[in-house]
Amino acid sequence: MMNSIFVTGTDTDVGKTCVSAAMANYFREKNIDVGVMKPFASGYKATADSVSEDVEILMKYSQTHDSIDLVNPYYFEIPTSPYDACKQLNLEIDISKVIDSYTQLASIHDMVIVEGIGGIMTPISKNYFVSDLISDLNLESIIVTGTKIGSVNHSMLTYEHARQKNLKFKGFIINQNVADGYDLSNMKHQIFGLTGHKVFGAIPYVEPFSIEPYIATFPNFVDVSKLGLENI
Repeated sequence: MMNSIFVTGTDTDVGKTCVSAAMANYFREKNIDVGVMKPFASGYKATADSVSEDVEILMKYSQTHDSIDLVNPYYFEIPTSPYDACKQLNLEIDISKVIDSYTQLASIHDMVIVEGIGGIMTPISKNYFVSDLISDLNLESIIVTGTKIGSVNHSMLTYEHARQKNLKFKGFIINQNVADGYDLSNMKHQIFGLTGHKVFGAIPYVEPFSIEPYIATFPNFVDVSKLGLENI
């Protein structure tokens, strides 16, 4: 089996879903059977039968038809962390359900791209964070960061936490998610200089944003071949 990958981020809205979907699309086009998973999703539903928009995007670009219950075991109808959602909605999370779902997906696909929720320390329960899930799934991870001023600080906090947790860390992907903020090449040099870890790519800001061209041009900006193909 190829290496499955966990896509985490420095924050919410830094482009984890776009990166995950673009990676899934790339691998699929290389005739690799790729599965996708978003263990936890939150946000208001359009209709009672709606699934998370993030999950829809992941499934669309991976062209997978797995059960939603496997791809997205937990969906909270308020935009907050799993920990907070459980407190507000009086729910409980069973992490073994998430791990079992991942194991099933990994058994039927060559690789699985797992997208986190929020940042690496988003709480899933009181003493269990996204980083704990990455550790329990035993996955290599990449950190997606934006480029607004402050992103270097967020990147370093995320990276240092990943180191402290002894996570298997592959490197960074930078999304230029604001028109102002850091220049892409500047951000790339800062992140590499500070961490010594590979920056797989830096995707330029485009206004207005549309996911179709983002997915199509992703391999032009990101060295996707180094993200898991080495073990095929």
